[in-house]
Amino acid sequence: MKKKYTLVVLLALGLLALVLAPVFQRAFWSILVLSELLNFESRGGLQLLTSPPKMQEITYTGSKGSSKADLYLPRSGGKHPGILLNHGVIDTGKDDPRLKRLAEILCRSGFAVCIPDFQSMRSFRIDPSDIEEVQMAFEHFISRKEYILPQSCGLFGFSYGAGPTIIAACRPALRPKVRFVVSFGGYYDLKNVLSFLATGSFEFGGKSYSRQPQEYGKWVFLANNLDLVESPQDRSLLRNILQIKLHDEKAPIERFEPLLGEEGRNILALLFHSDSGQTESLIMKLPASIQTSIKALSVGPALRHLNADLILAHGEDDDMIPFTETIRLAQAAPDSRRVYWQTLKSYSHVDPAHQAWTLKNLITFHLPEGWKLFGLINQLMKYR
Repeated sequence: MKKKYTLVVLLALGLLALVLAPVFQRAFWSILVLSELLNFESRGGLQLLTSPPKMQEITYTGSKGSSKADLYLPRSGGKHPGILLNHGVIDTGKDDPRLKRLAEILCRSGFAVCIPDFQSMRSFRIDPSDIEEVQMAFEHFISRKEYILPQSCGLFGFSYGAGPTIIAACRPALRPKVRFVVSFGGYYDLKNVLSFLATGSFEFGGKSYSRQPQEYGKWVFLANNLDLVESPQDRSLLRNILQIKLHDEKAPIERFEPLLGEEGRNILALLFHSDSGQTESLIMKLPASIQTSIKALSVGPALRHLNADLILAHGEDDDMIPFTETIRLAQAAPDSRRVYWQTLKSYSHVDPAHQAWTLKNLITFHLPEGWKLFGLINQLMKYR
């Protein structure tokens, strides 16, 4: 009887170990990735336990012609789950050091990583055609079945680049092919973002917030839509204003205002209005092409078609895109069971916010924020 009892216990423990092994393995890799993200400028345990990625540049055909991307492949060989990283609106594109470091971390943890070079975003432009660019880059990436597990691939977008990334995943051609989407500092509706950039005010669930927005965000919007301004004179004057403000955000521009026509004045009125209740009417005064672009790049209408898991993160003190936009994304997702989201005090926009290592900060900041980051990473590690 005792032998039978011992056998049953051993079998039960063996089954429990089989069940829990993936959980512990996932937690192990999550901790390693977390240690790297918390010490982003240095190297941690992943470097000791894994080999550097194999890197190669590839060329593929995008919607705008020949395009380039960097591939990061695990040294172990074989086939791996994949992540396509969208670098967002940044002039360094796929060569941004922070993005390359993130790709290395993800690759060392078991993912094949692709970073396409989206030329319009690299030129501070977001256009509805970028949705097609994301789609074509992802389809090419998962077609490389010599090292990709196409059924275990997802998309990762940052900031304004998260919009086209999520919308692409909602398209009929891509919906069944995308297993997960990660958005960091993304948006739900560009109208809300424009209102915040001008007024510093935003709201959600009946609660109002106020924060000093980055002036830079206004000029990104202007740069993004400058070519859609119909008046050649206004376009030229706004380009001068843009160049001045990108060089010095505090530089006066009053001398240009009397020279602008109605189109140019309406654009500046949107960028500098102070009453969020006026945002909608001011947008309606913009050229039709700009209104169309704003509508096409807003995630809300497309989100109901999403058929992928959604991992969302946003910095609470974000001064470019309000954190409430990520809450809107989470609540509008078609299946709440497939959404995991966190707002973080440890990040502003997409860069970490540092706090001194004191006992108080350890209890109130570092440990709670570390746990939130662990949760986000642990969700992503499900797919490795």
